[in-house]
Amino acid sequence: MSDEAKKPDGQPTSTVQAIYDQTGGPAPKKKRNKPLIFGIVAVIVIAAGIGMFVWHEQPSFCSTMCHIESTYVDNYMQEQGVAGRDKYGQQVTNTNAMMAVLHRNTKATAKPEVVCVDCHVPNVMELANDGIHLVTGDYPLPRNERNLAGMKSWDGEPGESFCANGNCHVYLLDDNGQLSYDKLEASTKGRAFNPHERHHEMLTLDCSDCHKGHRASTIVCTGCHQHESVALPDGWVTYAESQRLLQSGYANG
Repeated sequence: MSDEAKKPDGQPTSTVQAIYDQTGGPAPKKKRNKPLIFGIVAVIVIAAGIGMFVWHEQPSFCSTMCHIESTYVDNYMQEQGVAGRDKYGQQVTNTNAMMAVLHRNTKATAKPEVVCVDCHVPNVMELANDGIHLVTGDYPLPRNERNLAGMKSWDGEPGESFCANGNCHVYLLDDNGQLSYDKLEASTKGRAFNPHERHHEMLTLDCSDCHKGHRASTIVCTGCHQHESVALPDGWVTYAESQRLLQSGYANG
């Protein structure tokens, strides 16, 4: 009993009780390494953030988060230069007539593959607006078709900047950084029919009036000049056929 602590009356007491009596409280607990815990949590958060950032650039992100039915992603992932389907599921005789498919693998940029966000650059306000419509159920698939001016309105830029910018079709830009219609016209001047020749100065067309991303592109000129023999690129359709396919797509969508 000589090694045990004793109470004032001489009776032995436990070591724990002795420590309690000396300190006025329970025995101190072993301290946890809080910096280590915080460090582990920080690493997990950073890794998750990096993973989300990498994923958000992949087509699978678009099909999972917003385009739930993967209408656009399946369309975009089709093989190039073969018969395929547009965003409505309608037949296209050559998938290259859809700009999304045509531009996916290209040697025009340093990237081996052009993904969704290379063209559809994320805009926080636009994404928030789409998110609200998605939650409320006001998010039709396929989306109501917009021209490039509408698609770039959130960025405060002209519609042609969707195609002609510092990363894509830069050769069409003037010294002021805007699309040069003279350069655009000259880019196809060697063809028997130059689709970019400005026959009507008062007529202003959006690139997407002819070039369609997820359905067959069209030569708008055929809407008025039906009597002219206009050779359509493989897979492209006339203006009248384009309108028919568009209305049919909406009806079946």
